[in-house]
Amino acid sequence: MPNPRLAQIPPGSQDLLPAEVGRRRRVQRDWFRLAEAGGYREVVPPTFEYEEVFTRAGTKLASELIRFVDQGGRMVALRADFTSSIARVAATRLRGSERPLRLSYAGKVYRQRPEGGGHARETFQLGAELIGSADAEADVEVLRLVVGLLRSLEIAEFQINLGDIRFVRPLLAGLAPEEAEALRTAIDRKDRAALAEGARLFGAPAAVARALVELPELIGRGEVLLRARSLASGPEAEAAIERLRAIDALLTDEERGHVVYDLGEIRGLGYYTGMQFEVFVAGSGRAVAFGGRYDALLALYGEGGAAVGFALETDAIADLVGDEG
Repeated sequence: MPNPRLAQIPPGSQDLLPAEVGRRRRVQRDWFRLAEAGGYREVVPPTFEYEEVFTRAGTKLASELIRFVDQGGRMVALRADFTSSIARVAATRLRGSERPLRLSYAGKVYRQRPEGGGHARETFQLGAELIGSADAEADVEVLRLVVGLLRSLEIAEFQINLGDIRFVRPLLAGLAPEEAEALRTAIDRKDRAALAEGARLFGAPAAVARALVELPELIGRGEVLLRARSLASGPEAEAAIERLRAIDALLTDEERGHVVYDLGEIRGLGYYTGMQFEVFVAGSGRAVAFGGRYDALLALYGEGGAAVGFALETDAIADLVGDEG
């Protein structure tokens, strides 16, 4: 009689049976076929890195690292995301390579998560990084990689929530940390009453207070960008709107039909430097892909440069595609 304990695995880990593996391999095969056609070359960073690689950006990621000390007494961490590792590679080993640099990847990431609630500690991801191009065409190229993969997998019902962090950032400038955090929470919840109260309590200028209160309503198709432009609080916010308008102009009508502009999106406020997006698909209750522009990241590893990319949760997408015949 088999020992029941042997069937147990640590919380957040997963056994993948043949059909589940097959669906993930299908997603990866379609991805690399698409990426290679677009000039993206695959890189495979190490499964574990020195802890510093993942903590330099100072994001929430640092609190989710699975760390251990190696036999040499060095603190290392399992790969928590690919972008940090690829930024290190691009700024060091690929430092002299011709730009723009197009890199793709697929593999597992590992993050410390609370037990219970279905939180996975190991998941498959895939994605791409476009390094060395700061224009709107690069942003659209990355968006089209996501759209192209979903189409290849015959996923027709999806929505891209697209914003630009530069629209929100000036609204929080000059605030004490606790004040900025209170407003960030209200923005994230799209709570107009809390935003109005926060603007009053923190003495926001009239134009900033008006923009804060209107943020929850600045979500919709391309026409919302015209409304947002009238609320832009300074050159940085104006640049955000102009970039989103440039992206909108480059999209086809069919692509535009999947895009919803959300000027109140603040995910990655301390990480992204411009355009950012999340992708939702029918049948999944959470975002299955996310990305944006992170022009300040490479400088943390020794070489500055514009960069934009995305990551897609392979497990979530694999659950939506059928078995191969």
